[in-house]
Amino acid sequence: MSPRFADDVILDGVRGRESNLPFGILAGIVAAAIGAGIWMAVAITTGLQVGYVVIAIGAMVGLAMRVVGNGRSMIFGIVGALLTLGGCLGGEILTQVQRASSEQSDFYHTLVTTNIPLLVTNIFQQADTMMYVIYAIGIFEGYKLSIRK
Repeated sequence: MSPRFADDVILDGVRGRESNLPFGILAGIVAAAIGAGIWMAVAITTGLQVGYVVIAIGAMVGLAMRVVGNGRSMIFGIVGALLTLGGCLGGEILTQVQRASSEQSDFYHTLVTTNIPLLVTNIFQQADTMMYVIYAIGIFEGYKLSIRK
């Protein structure tokens, strides 16, 4: 590999491009939404809450923010952590709504008639210590991977 080529190629972000928080946030939101869908698909098909999905959501959100946002400041990490939490809670909410829907009440109708704040409260009340640990690991991944070094 020629030295000139090696100087121009980087693996983390795009050289010469400034950081862009709005695009980073947008990429993080898309990654969190995809992660929430993956969470629901895994939980519905397996019947289990798989902790690896939380870590995967954190990695997806963090890497999306890092590559698209190209940021070096702590705000990218904070937003990445919050979007990771949102993706995990979104996946849990979608899973509960899917399980509650029936032939009489389809997924969309169940979603719009569900009391989301009460559902989130119930999710955290029924959580065990291991769920909090796994969420913390995923949120840390979202934080750490969002910041370009």
